[in-house]
Amino acid sequence: MLDRFRRAAGVVWRQAHGSVFVLPDGGGDVVVLTGTGEQLWWLLAEPMTIDQAARRLADIYGVPDAAVSRDVAPVVADLAARGVLERG
Repeated sequence: MLDRFRRAAGVVWRQAHGSVFVLPDGGGDVVVLTGTGEQLWWLLAEPMTIDQAARRLADIYGVPDAAVSRDVAPVVADLAARGVLERG
């Protein structure tokens, strides 16, 4: 079964000035998401796999799934390592 990711339950976040600002649970550096990162944040309000997120972003931006998938995986891994996404 493929891992599904979603926003971590304990994070505080706000949208302002075309960006999403996320404070990981327990502190740490603020994560600033812009452009497709901001759109990814909105998508991950519901649990989904990296492939599902990539397909949704590809549809939104009108680009091939494969191009988006290469870019989404490392971003999701980074956000999970920072504690702003969780598996679920």
